[in-house]
Amino acid sequence: MTFDIDWWWEFQKEIELQFNFSRRREDVSTHLSSRYFINRKLMDSLIEGKDLAIIGAGITPLVDIPRNILLAADGAVKACFERDIVPDLIITDMDGYISDIKWAYDKGSKIIIHVHGDNMTRFAEYSSVINPVCVTSAYPSPFTSCWGGFTDGDRAVMMTLILNCNSVKLVGFDFDKVGKYTGEYSSQKLEKLKWARKIINACMKRSQKVSFL
Repeated sequence: MTFDIDWWWEFQKEIELQFNFSRRREDVSTHLSSRYFINRKLMDSLIEGKDLAIIGAGITPLVDIPRNILLAADGAVKACFERDIVPDLIITDMDGYISDIKWAYDKGSKIIIHVHGDNMTRFAEYSSVINPVCVTSAYPSPFTSCWGGFTDGDRAVMMTLILNCNSVKLVGFDFDKVGKYTGEYSSQKLEKLKWARKIINACMKRSQKVSFL
């Protein structure tokens, strides 16, 4: 069954208003990333029918990282690095630890970069270093994939559902405090985590494929 995201766009409007995001800057960043357009069929083959696990930045040393096909949400790559575990996929808006993402890329991880109005400089600097297999954006375009989501973690959840995974388990998702492996600190981070909780709860209401470990 197709995971419908018609409900998402009302969330997107509310997020834009709360955080004062510029649609024009989003469109500019999408255009700048156009040379990285990737055939959708590649992403389908990586996700469709698979049992997945997504590791978030709230993971602690007491929590095991499962051996499912593993997606790391941005800063959580550092937790994988510390345990010498190479994630299969990394979804990042490039405010995490670029050196750890480069380590994982060199070990075989496939990188999905989300472009937006505030990371154009980093995208230009590092995209050729970690060669993304896919670029996503906040709005649909001819050049990018668009699966909804706001933070790297909830964006990864929406991506896996839209691409029809068999199941997805969430590890290290803490919505009440900033995780140890969060990258650049923002005073708005807790507000963003509230949105991550809201988005993931909305996904769970619409799909039985998502569960917490």
